[in-house]
Amino acid sequence: MKKILFSCFLVLLCLYGSTLKAQVACSPPGFELVDCPGLPALAGSHRSGVTRSDTFYSVTALDIDGGPGFEVRVESQLVGNEILNQTAASPLGAPRSDVNESAVDCRPKTDDYNKKGFSLVDTAIPAGQGSLGSPADGEASSDTLTIGDQIPSGIEFSEVLNFDDDKLRLDDYLGKYVILEFWAPTCTASIASLPHLDMLKDSYKQDIEIIPVTVFQEKQIQALLQAYPEIEKMELPLVVNAQKLAAYFPHFIIPHVVILDREGKVLAITGIEDLSQEKLDKLLDSGENLFRAKEDRQIEIPIEARLLTETPELKNKNLWFESALTGYIPEVSGSLIQRFEDMNQIRIINMSLLYHYQTAFSGKDLVDYFGWNRIIQEGFEPEELWSDKSGMDYNDWMAEGTHVFGYEIITPKNLDIYQLMREDLKRYFPHIEAKVERRTRKVYALLQQEGRNYPESSGSKKSYSTSQGLKMTNYPLQGFVYHLNAYFLSQSPYPVINLTGIDYPIDLELRVRLSDPESLKNALQKQGFDLILREEQIPVLVLKKISEPKFLAP
Repeated sequence: MKKILFSCFLVLLCLYGSTLKAQVACSPPGFELVDCPGLPALAGSHRSGVTRSDTFYSVTALDIDGGPGFEVRVESQLVGNEILNQTAASPLGAPRSDVNESAVDCRPKTDDYNKKGFSLVDTAIPAGQGSLGSPADGEASSDTLTIGDQIPSGIEFSEVLNFDDDKLRLDDYLGKYVILEFWAPTCTASIASLPHLDMLKDSYKQDIEIIPVTVFQEKQIQALLQAYPEIEKMELPLVVNAQKLAAYFPHFIIPHVVILDREGKVLAITGIEDLSQEKLDKLLDSGENLFRAKEDRQIEIPIEARLLTETPELKNKNLWFESALTGYIPEVSGSLIQRFEDMNQIRIINMSLLYHYQTAFSGKDLVDYFGWNRIIQEGFEPEELWSDKSGMDYNDWMAEGTHVFGYEIITPKNLDIYQLMREDLKRYFPHIEAKVERRTRKVYALLQQEGRNYPESSGSKKSYSTSQGLKMTNYPLQGFVYHLNAYFLSQSPYPVINLTGIDYPIDLELRVRLSDPESLKNALQKQGFDLILREEQIPVLVLKKISEPKFLAP
């Protein structure tokens, strides 16, 4: 099932450690299918407190009514089947982002147990040691484990990085507490958690063993290690390709932490934000378990469903126009859907006000994309428009009731849906004055070097790829600049402004990490461009609090 989507881009991290709960696009408007299995270089702009694990994205970028559009296919790393077609949003820019990725059930199917990297040598489970029965034919049971259950004996891993022996056996750590952290190289919070775990390992090495576990394959983890030397230097064993262990502890949100007691029983299932020295010290000193229970309940909403109006009882509602606003909806992941087919549709669920305004004012504009570095907030209290909390802390912040909102608008194709959205925001949130003003700001100015005149593309076929740097043919330079602002450099305090004067398609290849401004600058200079940090007067989105909010609901 294919839907044409338009994405303004992000949290939605994955990940993450914080809050932009994602939203992904691997190609600017205008081009062909690009597969991007979460390149480590891009992880910085993919921050999320609620992030789907074990997935990758296929993105087809298309021109829709003269503006950017994307078909985003989200696929399961575990089972390889299309789960849903959905885009998550562009970052307002980490670390200040709050877009939740759509949740996907990442649990492996019971017949998907022919993967390498996990075995049960001793399949016998003594009576009274948990809810699992004995696995049949030497295979891992598809039953799940919860707090109080005994983990099966004989679990060992043959694919482990940073480990001297040929196999890592969980039975060898009986007598110690064992922390299993399920993570993914596509998730910023996961990546950020690894140095924290390495520090904990050094502090508690006599009593606690820490084992990061991922279902991703070794080559994907090796690519991450090459991109992050500080992680490559760690001494933590990294278990890879461990789908079957993940089946015992199904989860949607990563990092996902399971703590085993000294006897191999499940003591806690929690989030990385609860793995503090204070709580670990309490555990070791008195045996007191202060870890919060992590719940991964998610309700999937199909892309085709109109958030408030569609019901199974009435399939054809003959809807011509809709505008609706909701407060926080528990157990539903934050997301953005934008479609322009038979009708125009924007659907936002559980997103902060900052993100709503960014979407409404950026629209389809490739030049004036209002990332967080082009949004000015005046008069607001901390965490009034967004929060940098993560995990369960972010969920608690959302549940307070006046921080995140849902919005849906459906209009005929001939109407300006973004103008109507701006009018709705003014109506729904009269305490906020929003307008675009020209302000002097520091920017990365993209220029042609003096005396250089970059040639027009000599090719006829359009292509665009950012899988290893940049390679584009017969593609507009502004599309690449848009992509830098919306994705690769979304965390930068300085937006990229195209001052080259190039308004024709070009061919350009850059072998560089696009999220590193200095490396990008050096690569561009070799191609006849300059990327100069200087002040320019540019349009910015100014949000001003002019009165206290009066919400209809608490």
